[in-house]
Amino acid sequence: MFLKLTRQFGKPICVLLYGLFALLAGKKKPLPLLTLLGTHTVEYFLVGRKVAEEKGLSKAEGLAQCLSFGFTWWLPLKKEGRY
Repeated sequence: MFLKLTRQFGKPICVLLYGLFALLAGKKKPLPLLTLLGTHTVEYFLVGRKVAEEKGLSKAEGLAQCLSFGFTWWLPLKKEGRY
C-alpha cells in the first residue's frame, strides 16, 4: 500500500514541498529548504547512488533524482526491482 501511494503521490508532494520551502526561503526562512536539500543529499550517498548504479543511471542523474524527489524515485525501483 505504501509503495503504491509513494508511486502515485510522492513526486507531486516533493514538488509542493519544494515550492512551499522556496517561498519560505524568499521570506528569509531558509532552514526548511536547506534541511530538505541536506536530507536528500545524505539519502543519495546512503541509498540513491547504489540504486542508480544498479539501474544503469549516471551518478549525476541519480543525484538529480534524489535531490528532486528523495526516496520517492528509488524506493519503487528498489522494491520492485525495475526502472
